[in-house]
Amino acid sequence: MDDVLLEAKQVRGSSALVEQPVFFDSADSTAPFDMDRWALHRNPSRYGRLVPGILVGATTKRISTVVATLVVFSALVGVYNDLATNGDPMLGFLPPVQLPLTPFELTAPVLGLLLVFRTDTANGRFDAGCDAVWEITSSLRSLVRKLVAWTGGSKSSEAERAAALDLIDACLLLHGWIMGSYLRGKPLKAAQEAQLLRIAAGSAPPVIATGNVAMTPHLAITALSLGVNRRLPSLTDQELVSIDEELGKVDKALGRCEKLLRAPIPLGYTRYSVRFLWLWLSLLPFALTANFAEFGAGTWWDDKPQPVLAVAMLFVGFVFLSIEDIAVQIEEPFSILPLVKCHKWLLIEVRRMRSLVQVDWQAPEAQAEGVVGDVE
Repeated sequence: MDDVLLEAKQVRGSSALVEQPVFFDSADSTAPFDMDRWALHRNPSRYGRLVPGILVGATTKRISTVVATLVVFSALVGVYNDLATNGDPMLGFLPPVQLPLTPFELTAPVLGLLLVFRTDTANGRFDAGCDAVWEITSSLRSLVRKLVAWTGGSKSSEAERAAALDLIDACLLLHGWIMGSYLRGKPLKAAQEAQLLRIAAGSAPPVIATGNVAMTPHLAITALSLGVNRRLPSLTDQELVSIDEELGKVDKALGRCEKLLRAPIPLGYTRYSVRFLWLWLSLLPFALTANFAEFGAGTWWDDKPQPVLAVAMLFVGFVFLSIEDIAVQIEEPFSILPLVKCHKWLLIEVRRMRSLVQVDWQAPEAQAEGVVGDVE
């Protein structure tokens, strides 16, 4: 369990991508969102609890440099136009640089819709990634349940029960590999690849002519399917078909994960969203400077520095840039989902299943968790 906890801490520590946690649970708990946490989530105290995130949240930290650059640029634009309009007569040769506000008023709804569609599409991808990860976990959990139940009766020999335990270990190794590194673009080590194939096949790992092509989970799923058919002869045709259906669900869900990894939102959409947004924000200070030129006139603030333009751009830039940044971060869900927690939950469930038939769990658990600790 230490390897899994270490992995979880590494993922949590390196995941400065989103507001944490993605799956709401405490550091010492394995429970997902429960009723108490839903009550906290809906509690009106959220208006006080969450507001400080404006200053210290992960999104704020990520865009702070860009927003600061925009604010400094806006302040310089304001100072320049103020000097050009009302400054020292010696600087009267400076022409004011101002733009009409109407084009920005006309394009602001377009920019808002562009960001909304971008964020909505990214959120759909995040939701699809969550569904696929959950399906992989639940299908493998169901497969383990069937192996435990169908080989625990009197019709199965001791050799078959031992083979079923091997196949359960292979399922955990496969799940640990998928959650631990595969969905984050890291290959399986050669020793771990051989271990997975050996446990699934129950003998020396076969020689696979893959050349320079790395082994994929799809090949491991095929090895599991072959192992079930060859090593559990007492299973009926219906039971074999049911097990194969669970493996098929894992295969399809994994395919959806790979689609999300290899097919981002069309890059032209992302690039031109950023270009249009940055151009719009960069030119907006030239349009707002005339509106704020007379701010504070006739008041106690008349002869004092007036950072209104910079403050306005701070607010506008923070709103637009944070929305765009969140969309980019959740577009690829597997970098921010706590996948190791999914594996930890599966380990707990499988331990309980195996305890029902009074099997020795200690060695297989250590073996299965070792892969998760090594793949990263």
